[in-house]
Amino acid sequence: MSILETDIGQRWNRQRQRLGLPESATRLLDQLHLPFTESLQRWHQRKSGPVVVGLQGCQGAGKSTLCDLVVPLAKELFDLKVVVVALDDVYLPLQQRQHLADQDHPLWITRGVPGTHDTELAIEIIRALSDPHGKTATIPRFDKGIDDRLPGSMSSTLSGPFDVVIFEGWCTGLGPCSQFDWETPVNRLEQIEDAEMGWRNRIRDQLAGPYQQLFQQFDQLAMLKVPSWETVAVWRGQQEARLRADRGHDASHSMDAAALQRFLDHYERLTRWTIETLPAVADFVADIAEDRSIVSIQTDLQTR
Repeated sequence: MSILETDIGQRWNRQRQRLGLPESATRLLDQLHLPFTESLQRWHQRKSGPVVVGLQGCQGAGKSTLCDLVVPLAKELFDLKVVVVALDDVYLPLQQRQHLADQDHPLWITRGVPGTHDTELAIEIIRALSDPHGKTATIPRFDKGIDDRLPGSMSSTLSGPFDVVIFEGWCTGLGPCSQFDWETPVNRLEQIEDAEMGWRNRIRDQLAGPYQQLFQQFDQLAMLKVPSWETVAVWRGQQEARLRADRGHDASHSMDAAALQRFLDHYERLTRWTIETLPAVADFVADIAEDRSIVSIQTDLQTR
């Protein structure tokens, strides 16, 4: 009997419906969500204590949806207490990015790349939530619709300990990439707006320094592997359309096609490198097709 036919599967299916996922997404329970949850349980048992899992997935790959459905599934199947923290949660406020743009390089006004997050805060949050004695962490809320962190009064407070802390983000787990060519522009934005490499040089320094310190907090690394950079661009466009639809007239910082392309240019270089490098080092790799179906699952034990 498929797990979808059990009480747990039916509750999972109701949550799928609440998230607005189509009927075709029911295949993800067996193809992705159950294997990932089983891996969380295995990693937790192996460590005999709280485990920190980095989850990498490019824009639109489905990280948030996976986490929304896996957290209750892990509780019901294995009594695992799972919490999710996002790299997006620790974006620098708009005012700080504006200061970087004024003092260092205009491109720092745009959120996303290494150098636009508070990595020290991220480490603090991870350590608090994974402390076996239980500590409290305050997590900011960032509103992409207004491109800024919300007031501190709207932050969330979580108290551990948790069995599993999932830290998800688009470049999560990426190495320093010192072996790659940073000098040759990969798109028009780099060629025209960063001709002197001031922006790229700081990204490289940030990735090699503070971000590696953050990624070293992970016990395991999972990856939602997308087919290509071109697929990422299509999926990210779909995300932006949903943002405009959800916020309506309040989406003052939503992007049209031209603005979205320029925004994506900020991400292209490192996104291509995540696709190229992370499958070889991740402990769990879900290979995703362009139609969002799962081609295969590779874990630290086997390939399905």
